[in-house]
Amino acid sequence: MKFSFVSAVAALTMLATLAGCGGKQQYTVKGNVLNLTNSGLVLTNNGGDDLSLPVGATSFAFSKQIDYGTMYTVAIKAQPAHMTCGWDTANVGSAGYNVEITLQLSCQQNAYNLGGQITGLTAAADGTARTITLINGSSGTATISSASATNGAVDFVIGTVADGQSYGVTAVPSDNGLSCTVANGTGVMHEVAVSNILVTCVPK
Repeated sequence: MKFSFVSAVAALTMLATLAGCGGKQQYTVKGNVLNLTNSGLVLTNNGGDDLSLPVGATSFAFSKQIDYGTMYTVAIKAQPAHMTCGWDTANVGSAGYNVEITLQLSCQQNAYNLGGQITGLTAAADGTARTITLINGSSGTATISSASATNGAVDFVIGTVADGQSYGVTAVPSDNGLSCTVANGTGVMHEVAVSNILVTCVPK
């Protein structure tokens, strides 16, 4: 069986390459990012290789490659402003276990409760419970019964609103004998839950 000169050269080249890098294949730790709309996200690999991602980034790759068999642990060192990111795939592994290292990270805007207190939500004269319905635009609805109120007062939460999004709470008119008005019902959600919406109900 003939051994060609070309095959010999290719084999020698491969051996020289392996010898030059210690005989171990190297891997790039990289991945994809979904919905990164704010700045500030910083990733770190093995606690010493930091990588800052810009707004709108859809992928990442650490500049330092790791050798075959080396463990990697990619952590979120800093969350982006007003957002929380999390791993869709395992962020810990060993180089060489898969053909390549590709992680998946998803981010979403933080959201907070929107609520407050109702007063004057009393039962009808015959003791029948009365309800009122509150709406936040087209994104949230809450129906509250006088049965859950104490002396007509009850706290409520109408849902959650993403940080930076506006809200507008109104009371749906009803024929239950109560007229309800809303104070502090509009604003923009910012970093903390809203709990100061005041709904006041009085007999019609």
